[in-house]
Amino acid sequence: MCLILLAWRQHEEHPLVLAANRDEFHHRPTAVAGPWPDRTEIVGGRDLLQGGSWLAMAPQGRFAVVTNFRETPPNSCPPRSRGRLVRDYLIGDLCPADYLTRVASQGELYRGFSLLVGDHSAVGYLSNRVEGYRLLSPGVYGISNALLNCPWYKVDEGRRRLRGLLTRAALDRQAIFRMLADPDPPPRTAGRSGNDHGNGTAGPESPFFIRGEVYGTRCSTLLWSDPSGGMTLVERSFAPNGLLVGEVCHQLEGS
Repeated sequence: MCLILLAWRQHEEHPLVLAANRDEFHHRPTAVAGPWPDRTEIVGGRDLLQGGSWLAMAPQGRFAVVTNFRETPPNSCPPRSRGRLVRDYLIGDLCPADYLTRVASQGELYRGFSLLVGDHSAVGYLSNRVEGYRLLSPGVYGISNALLNCPWYKVDEGRRRLRGLLTRAALDRQAIFRMLADPDPPPRTAGRSGNDHGNGTAGPESPFFIRGEVYGTRCSTLLWSDPSGGMTLVERSFAPNGLLVGEVCHQLEGS
């Protein structure tokens, strides 16, 4: 993922609202969001190269989402894929705090990441580029390829826009997807791409949505919960140059 916007307990009808864009090289093999063949109770996208996931949900209000860190790759690549962090949380039964405590002791096994995991009762954040995890208080948060609430354009602007959209009584799904599809860079960088793909990520001045023939936004995802504990995931998929190629919707029932 290269943009995650998370509203925790900010909407009367939807305790969790998560909007995200996944930016990646278009040649990387990917499965669109759906039940996993080996664990059909889990729903989300899958990385077919390493077998993990960037964003997925499971019963009991459980979800996980991860982004990579914008930094020079290490000379010796750590042994585990970051997508495993999503999978391991969802196939287990640890609460967010206990899971993040365990991952915090294993941070050296992964390249740089920011990770969010949650259930009905809590949402937690962890990066292996700072010490310790954090349980989030109610609020609106953002992550790109750096730490939580990093002062990047699409993080700051995304949090502002999402707050405004959540003041409406009904969740305006189309408006959130329009926000995620915004290809315009910040005004101060008009005329420049704002992208640096030398390490496979986009920079602090990049727009919400990246169009490119080789690298760009591969999917936009909207995930929300309801008071009964049910969850809904809608994913839009894109081909090179931002061409919309499909949309899927999946629901998990609550109690």
